Amino acid sequence: MSPECGRPRPQQCPQPVNPGKTRTADQYEACCGRGRPYSGVGAAIGYFLFGTSRQFKILLAVFLTLALAANLRAETDAAAKVLARVALLSDPHVNRATNGDASNFKAHFDKAIAQVNAAKVDFVLIAGDLTQSGLPEEFADFKNHIKALRAPVFFVPGNHDVGHKFNSGQINGTVAAERVEAYEKSLGPSWFTKKKAGVRIIGINSSLLGSGFAREEEMWKFLAGELARPMRTPTVLLMHYPLFLKDFDEGGGDYFNIEPAPRMRLYNLLKQGEVKTVLTGHLHRPLINEREGILFLTTPPISFGLPRGKQPEGWTLVTVFKNGEAKESFQNIE
Repeated sequence: MSPECGRPRPQQCPQPVNPGKTRTADQYEACCGRGRPYSGVGAAIGYFLFGTSRQFKILLAVFLTLALAANLRAETDAAAKVLARVALLSDPHVNRATNGDASNFKAHFDKAIAQVNAAKVDFVLIAGDLTQSGLPEEFADFKNHIKALRAPVFFVPGNHDVGHKFNSGQINGTVAAERVEAYEKSLGPSWFTKKKAGVRIIGINSSLLGSGFAREEEMWKFLAGELARPMRTPTVLLMHYPLFLKDFDEGGGDYFNIEPAPRMRLYNLLKQGEVKTVLTGHLHRPLINEREGILFLTTPPISFGLPRGKQPEGWTLVTVFKNGEAKESFQNIE
């Protein structure tokens, strides 16, 4: 028996060379035969596996060349399908504080803007909490601040701009029609649809969801029209509050998510319109959820991370593809 392969040793098979050491492919072939005692398909497989070292090297080289070519082709195809590169920011909390933690938020925003400009994105989205307290002077400062962005910028309000949603768990329903009106007077509509770089952007005022205000019903009518049917143009939805945190069926009364009833109503519209990407902020930490082909992406904050001292401030580079899907790359503020 051959000690290397366990086959009956042919009469002409020499004794092992350098006993205890691994044989070369040529020595293996000389000892055990090429595919014996198998024939047909077995012989072909055996020859492929145990051919001469030179033949093996040739086959390996061919395999690696083909694999490399396939990989490069896949990367090229993927790059060709990229529609837009988007900077997603949130929670800059613009204010006029001169001391304390809030006085650092402006420097964070400045650094983020510099990074976004260097990234040469197609457009910028800001997912709410544009200001610390929704004061007229803060709205004015925010408008001046975003002038430094070189790419077009679109934004929606957050709870610090127009008030907390109802059933927020901490401060119940400070959103008010007067605050929404003040926001819109300073910064423009709190919900909208825009098209840029081949992408349709739908922005909404998520603090209104579940409020029962007349303005909320107007927004639902707007959404029903925009999402009545699928569009060829890839669509992203921009809002402040995330729909859910861990489980789509999770309860309400929480500061951080959307209440169950408006959550389901909005989700059904997203499915109807075949929206594949929802972009949010509010959590002051990143979060990624997926449900039935929809990506729910929450970006890190500009102002401060939670837990404090552990979560770095940052923003997200979002790549949108022609099929409407997106992928994220979180960027820390350096």
